[in-house]
Amino acid sequence: MRPDHRRFARREFLAGSLGSLVAMGASRVAPLSGQVRSPWDPSRKVLFVTVDGFGPEYLARSEMPNLKEMIRAGMYVEGRSIIPSVTNVNNACLITGSVPAENGITGNYYYDRRTGEGAFMESAEFLLRPTILDEARRRGIRSAFVTSKAKLLFLSGGADFAAAAESPDADMTRLIGPAQGVYTPDINFWSLRAARYFLGAGGCQLVYLATTDYMMHTYPPEDERSQQHLRTLDELLGQIADDHQGLELYLTADHGMSAKTDAIDVGRFMRDNGIGGEAVPIIRDRYIVHHNNLGGACYVYLDRESDLERMEDILRALPGVEEIHRREAAAREFELHAGRIGDLFVLGGPSVVFGDIDEPREQVAIRSHGSLHEGTVPIVCYGRSFDSSAYRRSIDLTRNFEWEA
Repeated sequence: MRPDHRRFARREFLAGSLGSLVAMGASRVAPLSGQVRSPWDPSRKVLFVTVDGFGPEYLARSEMPNLKEMIRAGMYVEGRSIIPSVTNVNNACLITGSVPAENGITGNYYYDRRTGEGAFMESAEFLLRPTILDEARRRGIRSAFVTSKAKLLFLSGGADFAAAAESPDADMTRLIGPAQGVYTPDINFWSLRAARYFLGAGGCQLVYLATTDYMMHTYPPEDERSQQHLRTLDELLGQIADDHQGLELYLTADHGMSAKTDAIDVGRFMRDNGIGGEAVPIIRDRYIVHHNNLGGACYVYLDRESDLERMEDILRALPGVEEIHRREAAAREFELHAGRIGDLFVLGGPSVVFGDIDEPREQVAIRSHGSLHEGTVPIVCYGRSFDSSAYRRSIDLTRNFEWEA
């Protein structure tokens, strides 16, 4: 039985309407003008953490005493990420407290049907909403953005400091260490150490931290290498908590992770049936060792509108295709920006991925995400009182964040 994302889908938008969205190439909507000084206690320390690919089964199977103690003392729910369940979408939603219809990030990759060219969705001009770091700056609160993968630096707007373990500058290299291999567990350890620095000697009151999911793509939760990775992350998280007695922690995952055995090349089926257009796996990014650009959802762009029904029929006939949504229906159902998705939004079953392969359909052995089946994530709040009923989706961590002490 597939997870029911719809129980969590009907939440009110932030201020503003779809009609106010700017065009794709426009700059991000600016925060309110003027400097606002909130009664923020300078000793208050806040850490937002997105543990990439950290489905609840990883938490359940791993020895993470520090995080589990925070859960006992704080709040834990299993909620939903935004669909499609990929990194750029969910980090953008979390850091802006908004859905893709508002912030404009609908995948890891953007295809421009007017030019027939694509681009990775990792430039600031794609983002249409201010970040929680913009709001911190407006309030006079010192903040930092730390990421394992450099591709997420486009979300660092408003931060006083930004650092990527994959490509640190000279100052961060001196303080934390040299650049880390993106296909190693060490890259996440670097990021935790950097977050600890910024909350301590770096003088920041608020830090947003995003790790990378190479280890989850590579190892299931019961594998000792996965468990060692999470044990070390937990030790570093415990050090941060020990540094700051009143630490507030807001932790979630951008998506879960599933074993995949069946790959479908939608583009090849299009060509074989004489249908012009492009099939874009939503997971597509620069880190192909993670997932070979095979993920559980794709957008289909058609050259001719008259091919729409025939393309739907072709997809319905493919075992493993779980859901097919036309653009406007997908935008409503999943709160997506209609101008930045395909004519069709296609979601795979539990074991299915979409992407470019040698045959129309192949057996594979990878771990990946993107579908509804990787949409369940842990939501952890620690350090103050929380009403668990207000936390049903990962973006509720920032939507419900209380700026007043």
